[in-house]
Amino acid sequence: MKYSLLLSFILLISFSVTAQSGLVVKGYFGASGAMANWNEDLDGASSVDIENLMEVGVLLSNRIGEKFSLSGGLNYTFAKVEINSCPLCNETGLPYPYNQDFKMLSIPIYAEYTLGKIFYVAAGPVLDFQLSEGNNFSDQSGLGFLVGMGAKLKTEKLVFSIFPNYKRHNTISFEKEGNYKQVLQELGVQFGVGYLF
Repeated sequence: MKYSLLLSFILLISFSVTAQSGLVVKGYFGASGAMANWNEDLDGASSVDIENLMEVGVLLSNRIGEKFSLSGGLNYTFAKVEINSCPLCNETGLPYPYNQDFKMLSIPIYAEYTLGKIFYVAAGPVLDFQLSEGNNFSDQSGLGFLVGMGAKLKTEKLVFSIFPNYKRHNTISFEKEGNYKQVLQELGVQFGVGYLF
């Protein structure tokens, strides 16, 4: 189900790109501090540390007014998962196996509003598809969001950007997980280089 939804969104983005002109295509790299917390306080529950979260991606942007532009793209996130020991665990670690490699594919779609010559704010939804299994925390596939404020420096054909942002994943899950779920949150920065068509 989630993979057919992913394919549909990729095709939709592809068709919309061919109908646009004056695009900016940007590649970016980012790093984030991240945490996966329970949506409710639970006593005795093990906690998850998300370490070395990195992302790479491609964005397509098109100006839709004097100060507004619309961006959409594809983002690949990867990190290491560490589950903290619990009272039932022995000194060698957890009593069950888990996959330390976290991987996720995301489709961010957001609006940007220009503030002056170089600054901008951005916000919008992020559609997430967790690729890794067995990380022993809630599947992050679903709808989330991002907000941020960045800066762009433009030359004749290139755009250099820095974009500090906050992301919250799994706000609306694809699958019902009961009353309790873990929500991945990121506070990070993206560095990008774009080309103006």
